[in-house]
This record gives sequence, C-alpha cells and structure tokens, in this order.
Amino acid sequence: MPTDNSAAVGSEEIPAARGAADGPAARGAADGPAARGAADGPAARGAADGPAARGARAVDLRQEIESALPRAHARLVALVRELDPGLAGRRVAATPEWTVGELVAHVLTVYRRALGDRRRSASPAETAALNATVLAETPERDLTVLAELLDQDGPAGFAVLRAFPSEMSFRFHGGTRATVTPVSSVILAEILIHGRDLAEATDTEWVIPPDEAALVLAGTSLPGPDGGPPIFAPWLKPGGEQALAATASTDDPVGALTTFFRRTAPTTPEAVALSQALRSF
Repeated sequence: MPTDNSAAVGSEEIPAARGAADGPAARGAADGPAARGAADGPAARGAADGPAARGARAVDLRQEIESALPRAHARLVALVRELDPGLAGRRVAATPEWTVGELVAHVLTVYRRALGDRRRSASPAETAALNATVLAETPERDLTVLAELLDQDGPAGFAVLRAFPSEMSFRFHGGTRATVTPVSSVILAEILIHGRDLAEATDTEWVIPPDEAALVLAGTSLPGPDGGPPIFAPWLKPGGEQALAATASTDDPVGALTTFFRRTAPTTPEAVALSQALRSF
C-alpha cells in the first residue's frame, strides 16, 4: 500500500539520523518483543480483520471481478466467432439437454438478466425450469448472430452491475437475496464454465485462468445481505458454506470451480469436501 515517506526521506539526508535509525537500539526496538507483540497482537489482528479492513478487501474483490468479466467475455465471444456455424446443432456433453447453439443462447439470457429480465427462481429445483423458459423465448441459434448479440449485451449488462451500490440487496435465484459482487462472480462463473463446455463440445481450446476461478470462489463465498447466507447456499447441504469458503485458499481453484459445477472429480481435500457438500436436485 503506498505511503507518504517524505519525512523518512528527509531524515535520511542527515548522517546522525541515519545512525539513530540504523543503530543497534533502533534495530532492537524494531525487532524486539514489544514490536513483535504490537505487530502480531490482538490490536493488530483486530485492525487487519476489522470492519474497515474487510470493507477494503470487499472493494478490491469487486473491482477485480469487474475487471475479469470483460476479459472472460472477450474470450468467449472470440471462441463463438471462430466456430463453424454448422456446429450449432451439436449436443453438448456437459449439458446434454442443450445443443451448442442453445448453450451460447443460454449465456446470452444470463447477460440479459442484468438488462431487464427480473425473473428469478424461487428454489434451486426451479432454476432449470426457468432456464428452459427463457431459452425458449430466445429463439436465435445462429452462432454468428449469437456472437454479435453476446458482444452487445454482455458489456451492457456489466455496465449496469457496475452502477449498483455495493450494499444494495436484490433477489437472486434459489429464493436468495444477494449483492452485486457475488452476482458478478456468478456471471463470471457462467462464462468460465460454459466456455469450457463449449470448447469440449466443439474440440476447441478453452483455458480457465486460476486467478479468475479464485475470484469466483471468493465472490460466491461472501456473506449475503445483512450477514445472510452466501449466494450459493441453497445449492449446498447444511454447513456446506464452510466447505465453499475453504476453497478460497485452495492450491487448485480451477479444480474446485469445476468440481462445484460437477464438471470434474475432486482432486484436492478442499474440492472433496465441497463435492460432499453439494445438494442433489
């Protein structure tokens, strides 16, 4: 974190000041038990974990997610544009109820939920039905046209989300309420996971960057409005929020993300615990 070091710089120009700052007494004071106690003690830990520090971390996380969204979106649009339009009717192994064209159209409907479609599922079990409804209302399946629609509505939706106050509460799927950072992280997850699905179905390449996967895990682990449950709580068994939160420090955020979305088998202790915490519908 940048600091104003003008006073220190000024004193460094004076030899006596350098001696006092670098001498044994100064080093002892800086490294001694009192200094270590101040740095590691309850007051320091309280400052690091207190409301102000948590608020600053939340602001940073929101900014990082909002920066990642257009990057991931651009990769998805580029992938769709590169596809042979004749692949639109091919089945997607990860989501066998959808063709390639339907999968891309589904992502378009996700974007449009930030632009005016305020319908949300009342429970996790109802989410698939709502997805089917909005997909039927979005008949476009031509990949060339869909790429243009994605590139039009994605950035527009991101701009809407950026304008929301961080603490504003609104309805989300599964009968929950959420704030903008968790919602933005879910949209990032939709891009990352469905980009992977699309590439797998069309024999093309898609890489989920670990830092973007980690942002999804961190954002979806945030508490809900007024300290309520995190955004994915309805999709987890009781106590599963702790398993999801534990993935924020995993060495394999991509594996944890694909495990959560049931795309891969768990390979780390955190992912194993998360897989065991998932509810079935």
